[in-house]
Amino acid sequence: MLGLASAGTWAQSTRMSRPDVTPQHTQTPPVDESDNFRQIRNLEWESHPLPLPPTGPPTWGVVATVRGSTTQIARFIAWHLDLGAQSVSIYFDEPDAQQIKSLAHPRVKLVACDDAHWIRRRTRPEQHQLRQVRNATEEWRNTRHEWLAHIDVDEYLLPPCPMDEILRDIPEDCALLHLDPVEQLADGDGTAFKRTAADVGLKKSDLAEVYPTFGPYLRGGFLSHLEGKNLLRAGGRPRADKVRFGIHMAFWQGARISNRITLPDLPLGHAHAPDWHSFRDHLSFRREKGSYRNKEGERFRLAELLDLLEETEGEAGFRMLFDEVARASPELVARLDERDMLLRYPLDLDRALARWYPEINT
Repeated sequence: MLGLASAGTWAQSTRMSRPDVTPQHTQTPPVDESDNFRQIRNLEWESHPLPLPPTGPPTWGVVATVRGSTTQIARFIAWHLDLGAQSVSIYFDEPDAQQIKSLAHPRVKLVACDDAHWIRRRTRPEQHQLRQVRNATEEWRNTRHEWLAHIDVDEYLLPPCPMDEILRDIPEDCALLHLDPVEQLADGDGTAFKRTAADVGLKKSDLAEVYPTFGPYLRGGFLSHLEGKNLLRAGGRPRADKVRFGIHMAFWQGARISNRITLPDLPLGHAHAPDWHSFRDHLSFRREKGSYRNKEGERFRLAELLDLLEETEGEAGFRMLFDEVARASPELVARLDERDMLLRYPLDLDRALARWYPEINT
């Protein structure tokens, strides 16, 4: 059973409880309400479970395909090493020899995705999302750990207690641990995150009260993804054939792995737009190739909203959107807090950086 005794005094001021979730199976999910911590297991024993070999100790690692500054990547590595990851594997989408050298550490695997890397793998996928899943799948097939998390360099596990305690409590026949996202608020101290309305049992129509101008046009009130990420169980060798990571899911024989659980109290913190300049500088790429691009068959959503804002308001329209939805203004923080959509978590990246990479200046 999980507990918060070892999570530190901060936990008592953190809202970790969630409303009841209707499970997708017939049994009542066990709930532990001790120590102000509520665990909800949403088991989905569907039609396509991944067969698992005998489980080992709850070791875990992280894999990410990255582009970013040395400091950003070092913070990402340091945070997860601080949480107890036995290793962090970094694949550099645009490798720089000096950057790779500066991040060297015995518990960090650094892979330059240069021409030679892709020649050995026959081809370099055109889409960066496909390069990410190729690298993550390869890492899973070779990992020595029981679990592997596939996340991005701006995403951080936010566990309520030590990760090994969480993983030790996962059922042996569970292959996938799903992480629901929470979106970091910008221009604050980095500890404020917001949940979606659905996370706390509110309706989509309630978003207009939280985000008066743009709420009706945003999925869950987020600028980033709602689908979350995953830890995929490796479980030793031999590995199941035809298993691969997706961006937001994992697959076996072309179908989604069904023996998975979601722990809403183990969210994935997403620093999607940590400040205005970052949001603005990433707009073009995200609109063309990333999460903001137009998708056929979708209703009026963020992509179309950005097109309209650009046409009618220019950059000032983008700033209006950022200020209302992403910035940790006192008004937004209060509205989120009133609806239990605000999560406070001590994401101290600089402290982790100083511990693992003291030579890298913030």
